[in-house]
Amino acid sequence: MKNNDPYAIVNLIQYSGFRMLTHIKEIVEAVSNSYGDEFFTKLTLALHKVINADYTFIARINAQEFSCKTEVLVAKGEIVENFEYSLKNTPCANVADNGVCFYLKDVCSFYPEDQLLLDMKIQAYIGTPLVDSKHQVIGLIVALYETEQTNEDETGSLFQLFSGRIAAELERLDYEQSLEDKIAARTLELSDTVKKLQTTQTQLVESEKMSALGNLVAGVSHEVNTPLGIAITTHSIIEDEFKKLKGKLDSQSLSMKDMENFRKTSDSALVMQGENLNRAKNLIENFKKTAADQHQLEIEVLDIGQYYQRVISTLRSILKPQNVSLEITCKEKIVLATYPGIHAQILTNLINNSVKHGFANKNDNDPDINNPIQENKITIEVKKITDDEVEVIYRDNGRGLSSAAQQHVFEPFFTTARKYGGIGLGMSIVFNLISQKLNGSIKLGKTQKGACFHYKFKANVPNK
Repeated sequence: MKNNDPYAIVNLIQYSGFRMLTHIKEIVEAVSNSYGDEFFTKLTLALHKVINADYTFIARINAQEFSCKTEVLVAKGEIVENFEYSLKNTPCANVADNGVCFYLKDVCSFYPEDQLLLDMKIQAYIGTPLVDSKHQVIGLIVALYETEQTNEDETGSLFQLFSGRIAAELERLDYEQSLEDKIAARTLELSDTVKKLQTTQTQLVESEKMSALGNLVAGVSHEVNTPLGIAITTHSIIEDEFKKLKGKLDSQSLSMKDMENFRKTSDSALVMQGENLNRAKNLIENFKKTAADQHQLEIEVLDIGQYYQRVISTLRSILKPQNVSLEITCKEKIVLATYPGIHAQILTNLINNSVKHGFANKNDNDPDINNPIQENKITIEVKKITDDEVEVIYRDNGRGLSSAAQQHVFEPFFTTARKYGGIGLGMSIVFNLISQKLNGSIKLGKTQKGACFHYKFKANVPNK
């Protein structure tokens, strides 16, 4: 049977007086400063004790499955394992329908298909719904007795008194869980976004590297053409001289003077041919080494000055379109373990940056536009700080950096040449390579004209 009397609590206090107040105080003290599972456990134990039930539990309702699952279950004064059960053909179904339900005896006769009540040999049942702030029944609190009961007022009133607090705690936990689910979903979404951005950035960085390597290939091809062209020309000269010599031999008109002319011409041509073939060979070897270094990052013990000279020899063609001269100074021999490919990438990016941004259209706003002596120039100074630390000062006398560019020069995707296809990763790559791979640092140096970068790096531990 149901009891929906809203004045049950007032009537009970008037009826039972001091004992009821004592029980309320005992329960309140038991659950003081407790929340969540701790609150449910302490409250159920306290209620179980004062109402003298055999079983007391708080359960959540699953409306879709028409079932309940206990949040906490007290049996004979002990916390036991939670369980889930169907509401079909049970008194709990009435409670789930937002009704306070009392059966003081023979409850199994009213619900003969509730096997759980039968197995537990339950005689009396008292249940109260737990209603949330939206007036939806979200759970229930139930007391089960193995013996008949004569008075449901105290138990029912205590259930009604604390049902609001229980429902509020269930609702709070649901809200917290929904927030956690949202945060987890948002975190996963952000994580996926970050991974996509990192993948995109990696692809862009690789694209920038390949672009630089492509420029290097084109430049080396152009550089190699000159000595090979001279070598071919000298070969033609030798071939012509040999034909002349052979013709005179065949006609038996060869003189000592003819032999001397052939010797002088051949000697000169062979020297020129050898020098240019060696130059082409060195260019190709330097290019192969530099390209391999950039894609196979391994620590090697290097002579820094010599290696920088070798890298620069492969980049001369990049400088030619803007007529840029480049000078490297390294006053002492500096040998240490480092990543050669990293230095090749750094130099390539710095020089590309100067040529594309510092010297391209430099004279648009250049006060030295009418100065015929002014030349485009890059200087690289390499200095030893300690036995395992080196400083490099890179300068150009180009158009320099604006105040905005100075503030953001090392930031990814910052570029002043977006309309020309720049993506703004060159200096960001340089910054990361120096700080992450070379254990160093880079900063913008002060200069009255052009751009200046100071970077330092330390020796790496050689590969074993």
